[in-house]
Amino acid sequence: MTTSSHSHPRGAGTGARGKDEAALLQAPAHLTDRDRELVRLVGEHRVLTTSQLTALGFTNLTTARHRLAVLVRIGLLRRFRPHPPTGSAPWHYVLGSLGATLLGVEDRNERKWAPQARADRQRGLERSPRLSHMTGRNQFFVALVAHARQHGGELRAWRNETQAAAHALGDLLVGGIWDRLPRPDGGGTWAEDGREVSFLLEYDLGTEHLSVLAGKLDGYALLASVLAEAGRPAPPLLFCFGSSRREQSARRALAACRDSAAVRIATTAIDPYLTSPARPVWLPLCGHRDGQVRLVDLYATLPDPWQDHRARRARERREAAEREEALRRADEDDDEDLAAYGTAAGEEAFGQWP
Repeated sequence: MTTSSHSHPRGAGTGARGKDEAALLQAPAHLTDRDRELVRLVGEHRVLTTSQLTALGFTNLTTARHRLAVLVRIGLLRRFRPHPPTGSAPWHYVLGSLGATLLGVEDRNERKWAPQARADRQRGLERSPRLSHMTGRNQFFVALVAHARQHGGELRAWRNETQAAAHALGDLLVGGIWDRLPRPDGGGTWAEDGREVSFLLEYDLGTEHLSVLAGKLDGYALLASVLAEAGRPAPPLLFCFGSSRREQSARRALAACRDSAAVRIATTAIDPYLTSPARPVWLPLCGHRDGQVRLVDLYATLPDPWQDHRARRARERREAAEREEALRRADEDDDEDLAAYGTAAGEEAFGQWP
């Protein structure tokens, strides 16, 4: 059973939408760029806690609590507090109806965010067994933001489940294989010491059977092959586990999977509430014997199983383009010869005209 700081509206009809639009006309005078950024982060990642929002946008907890209370009061955010079996839980913030309207106006898409602010969906989220998974996954990225603030570096991109898969593919058209492609828990780009690494994340709480976990590699291997055909490297796949025992069992299951040879994989067993993923906590699944490495070092550390394939395909495309160019030039030369022959023949015929 969970409680919410505000009662959820029963409907979202024209009257409710009109009130939201009227309130939105008054809200900008009270909003800062930070407010808008925090509302968008909550919208994109569905649920963030007080401590997470503090790390993302504030320098102290007291200021964060006061400002978040204002955003809740305005209607940009809603919040609820789960009741775990033991102890207490922090406030969890979700998108408010006015927040959905604000993002819809900014994106020029009024319907995009409305479903996320529906009361029934938010009540379902409050009771969802996946809530701890969602907040833990988000903490992974929040920890990177906190690390950047304290030690340097930059989280240049933080992508949710939908954005991560789409970004990996870019502008590639995959047709009928879309359903076979992976659905990572998230993705990002981390930069440090003049280098950067983009990655896909599987955040594991130990609730899935190991065979299910290893079975996900089929989709990631397919993604890597699609990208290799287009001449693009696949981002490393990171598995973040909650315990060393779970990590060791999972590494054996992943290594035994045939598709693991086609994917660059690294694993760790950390609590992102306590340890930064940017630190040297990553252990490559294969091809590395020198211990754990930093997140930003994974590109240089993980062997790329598709490197030779991409080089061969690039060479084949280059040779095909050169052949096509040679044929085009040959056709142009033939056209010029025919034109010259026609001109000469015409002049000769004209000279012989009585």
